[in-house]
Amino acid sequence: MTDPTHGELVDPARILPDWLVERARAWAESPGTPVEPRRAATVMILRDTPTGPEVYLFRRATTMKFAAQMHAFPGGGAEPEDADIAATAVREVFEETGLRLTELAPWARWITPEFEPRRYDTWFFVAALPEGQAPEYFEGGEADHVVWLSPAEAVRRHAAGDLAMLPPTVETLRELAGLPDVAAVLGAAVGRDAGTPIVPRAVVTPDGARMVLPGEPGY
Repeated sequence: MTDPTHGELVDPARILPDWLVERARAWAESPGTPVEPRRAATVMILRDTPTGPEVYLFRRATTMKFAAQMHAFPGGGAEPEDADIAATAVREVFEETGLRLTELAPWARWITPEFEPRRYDTWFFVAALPEGQAPEYFEGGEADHVVWLSPAEAVRRHAAGDLAMLPPTVETLRELAGLPDVAAVLGAAVGRDAGTPIVPRAVVTPDGARMVLPGEPGY
């Protein structure tokens, strides 16, 4: 896919999947009132290996109403009993993996584009895999496949078409890719402007649609 404005190739990570293109095109032709996003949290769980940090990803089951078959991090929507969004993250990770997180740090905050009928205001956190624990895989749950990958390898597989992910997942993995270990990731989280929401927009072209972020041309 090329950017018709500049004639440049578009970053593969920014190209929207076909099922999102039609929604973006319909919205561009006839904008409506955006759905109020639900608060949510997701956690990039990391472990150290001899070759660098790896992150835990699962593929969302076909039964999921949002982003089915997309690889993502554990997480989900906030519930009334959650004390705050960090509590949402801890609860969701436990429900989906059995892990009991005690420390996590905010990394970013993404809000689903306005053209989506199901929207989330999602806080992304980073956390080290707790010592002595391992994630459990629950048959018949929200995931039908799980994998540990280095952030760089996950991005590479996505670009090759082997690992379907939504753009926010790819963008956050790219930010982690240059960091040498889990301690460096947690250190990088300190002082980040994690609370300012990132709300992607779609630029629709005759051959598809691409995501643009605040501050970029076309936003």
